[in-house]
Amino acid sequence: MRKSKSSNIWKIMGVYTSAIIGAGFASGQELLQFFAGYGIFGITGLIIAGILFAFTGWAVLEISIREHITDGTALLKYALGERLGIIVEISAVFFMFVLYSTMMAATGASFNQYIGMNFTVGVVIGSALASAALLFDMKGLIAVNSRIAPFLVIGGLLIGFMTFMDQTTPAFARRENLYWLFAAITYAAYNIVTCIPVLASMSVMLKKRKEAIMCGLLSGGVMTLLGLFMLYPLYINYANIRYSEIPLLRISANFGHVFEFFYVLIIIGAIYTTAVSNGFALIQWLNKRLGIKPMYAKITLAFSGLLCAHIGFSMFVSRVYPIFAMVGLIQIAGIFSVWLKKTPRSAARHSERKSGFQRHA
Repeated sequence: MRKSKSSNIWKIMGVYTSAIIGAGFASGQELLQFFAGYGIFGITGLIIAGILFAFTGWAVLEISIREHITDGTALLKYALGERLGIIVEISAVFFMFVLYSTMMAATGASFNQYIGMNFTVGVVIGSALASAALLFDMKGLIAVNSRIAPFLVIGGLLIGFMTFMDQTTPAFARRENLYWLFAAITYAAYNIVTCIPVLASMSVMLKKRKEAIMCGLLSGGVMTLLGLFMLYPLYINYANIRYSEIPLLRISANFGHVFEFFYVLIIIGAIYTTAVSNGFALIQWLNKRLGIKPMYAKITLAFSGLLCAHIGFSMFVSRVYPIFAMVGLIQIAGIFSVWLKKTPRSAARHSERKSGFQRHA
């Protein structure tokens, strides 16, 4: 039975929001690096990032619906051309692997900070959980993200609200300069790199332009609102958590062991959704572009991600992530440049899209 369009909209929103609100976001590490460190200007930066997420999501889904595109590779070729599209595609694939490895590192760091568990043991646990979901392909991706996303939102809102009720004396960062705008755009750009392939693949679940608009704008709005709530505790406690690996987990300890445990689960959920989203996109690419069987791709991803995780979570966020922002900016520019174009729909694309929709309906 074909599922209702509203159900599909919420599922895509869940996947898109979860892909943005990954471990770096839920742990507070990304918010600390790219927004809290710029004082009050960080709030403006977060709003700008949210706007970019909203309109890019809308554009990707609308183009995919209009042109009957069903995967990220086809979308990049359409937006950027054959040669540049391939270069950006390979760079994006490499970054998705980096992000997957970062999620494994985040698992190890979270368990180590919370209960003193050996870092490698925590990474192995994270790898096993992600691999289990990836066994179910698209169904696993949708099931994980749509179920965990609401708890990520609740956890972020709670830690902001509880900090507001408990604290009155802020310790704002003083690094207020023009780099806040660059930081905001960098943050949005590198996150969009990993969202585009997943959104393009899920566009088969939508049929109308207004559905794409709803998915994009609502996802960007949720991300912005949640980010504002989670920035507040980072501002209040900036002096004490600026060098913390998992800053919001450290702050959660201020509200008792029960809430700290709850927030550990939130971070693990965020790690899980991000790892599964990027793992799914990687496996799809390896299968379609290199002809590697999905099971072999999943095994290779699990072991290589486990090894690379030892680079360290905060090192990935502060040093490696921004390198890929340029790839994201090229993608955004290309997508926006073709967003308003009207091109004929080919019968082949229409047939491919129709069969894809029937598979996921």
